[in-house]
Amino acid sequence: MMRTSSIVHNGFTSVIAVGLATAIASADQAPISIDGVFGDWADIAPSITDPAGDAPSGDIDFTALSMADDDLFFFIRVDATADFDMSENNALRIYLDTDADASTGFAIGGIGAELQWRAGELEGTFYHGNQQTAVYFTELRFRGEPTVTSSAFEIAFGRDTYPDGTNPLFTGPDVRVLIVDGTNGDVIPDAGTTSTYTFDIGSAPPAAERPFARLQNDHLRIITHNVLNDRPFTGAHQAKFERLWSAVAPDILHLQEIYNHTPTETRDLVASWLGGTWQAAGNNDCITVSRYSISGSWAIDGNLAVLIDTTASIGTPMLCINAHLPCCDNDDGRQWESDAIIAFVRDAYLPGGTLTLNADVPVLICGDLNMVGLAQQLETLITGDIVHNDWYGDDAPPDPDGTDLNNTISRLTERRMGYTWRNDGGWYWPGHLDFMIYSDSNLARRHDFIVCTPEMSAAALSQNGLLAGDSNASDHLVFCVDFARPCAADIDGNDTVDVDDLIALIADWGACGGCVSDLNGDGNVGADDLLIVLAAWGSCG
Repeated sequence: MMRTSSIVHNGFTSVIAVGLATAIASADQAPISIDGVFGDWADIAPSITDPAGDAPSGDIDFTALSMADDDLFFFIRVDATADFDMSENNALRIYLDTDADASTGFAIGGIGAELQWRAGELEGTFYHGNQQTAVYFTELRFRGEPTVTSSAFEIAFGRDTYPDGTNPLFTGPDVRVLIVDGTNGDVIPDAGTTSTYTFDIGSAPPAAERPFARLQNDHLRIITHNVLNDRPFTGAHQAKFERLWSAVAPDILHLQEIYNHTPTETRDLVASWLGGTWQAAGNNDCITVSRYSISGSWAIDGNLAVLIDTTASIGTPMLCINAHLPCCDNDDGRQWESDAIIAFVRDAYLPGGTLTLNADVPVLICGDLNMVGLAQQLETLITGDIVHNDWYGDDAPPDPDGTDLNNTISRLTERRMGYTWRNDGGWYWPGHLDFMIYSDSNLARRHDFIVCTPEMSAAALSQNGLLAGDSNASDHLVFCVDFARPCAADIDGNDTVDVDDLIALIADWGACGGCVSDLNGDGNVGADDLLIVLAAWGSCG
């Protein structure tokens, strides 16, 4: 008989047998969103931790492996000591032993893997019996974010997939995972240990549907949409775009990849579908169409800046940057254009420039930013960290209050997925390429969603007048955000004016220049500020 001992460590049980340890991870199902942020992993303990600095060679030094599931996906989070790119320039190998049987599949590290997924090569191999099948992200419903370099990634494999068209990927209640960096790089879990995850413990709620309807009719609705080579003007795709934009009913459309049609032609097309009076401005392939008056427009390299008189909706004009940054491996080109955008925004709020905006005028940077490769370009647009200072001048936090901008992290209307680009016939898995980055000191986001009709229910499609294939009009999805003027009386920033705000105001009572409780800006917290709180009592909407 084999001697075994059971060890409990960090909530997981390891069974050690003749020097081989198996970390058995089982936890309640979790509502993980694949969106490149990790707050939803906070309550999930790592299945395996790995000491930093133990990588014999290679580029990736793993520190933790975490796992979770819901009814649709098996989720993995991997952490490392330094940033790397999940989709290229790596030798990463992810092995899944989906029947938890070392005698089947590809033998490696004490497991028998039915799947070897080579993330940096954008392909994998499925092993079944004596057959090997080349597979790509579509056969696995593979998802992963962020799409830029990071020290942490979250990925997902579809649980109901048939990689070879006949045999399921997952066949039992358990799966074992091994992740390797190349031939001689780091491994997690380390040699002598296998990591087994058990599915379907507890349950995760389905993703709450995000409705198309605005929470309030007077909210300012803005979309960004890369329309893929003038497709709204071609007969094969026109009806799809008309249904999409009519269902969303935006006030402002920031469009990219309109190369062969003028702003006037684009405006007239939008008006014919949505009705009403519109204005338009354009530069290069970026065209903005607005129900509100466009006060001015400027070119920033190939990108477009517009000042839109949104006073009737949010109480002030709005500075919008409609951007289409260089694609693919052109990190340097994206950085130059990101620097130029931040320099333009910085100067727009300074006296004597092309624009001299007040601090209450919000700024929005949106569009197909093509954020793949290095994360620095996204950091530049959010924080104002200019790389080419000798050309574009000093760094400048781009929110008029001197802080970072807010990057909208959204998701599909009926799936916990944050991608905005999807081409099931292409090489790359869906990614977050389109952005809505805004100043939250003077603008409040009230509602947001991404439209992906293949992932919508029949009832939701019918309710919104859509067909399942409508999003396939472009490889980019409609990304929609509703904005409103900030609720000044919401002192604690929870979108509700309530007793907590009243308590905060009373705590600051008296002379208090610069306090957030000084709602009328007179340097004193007093009765006038109290009246503002009482008048705004309740939800900010």
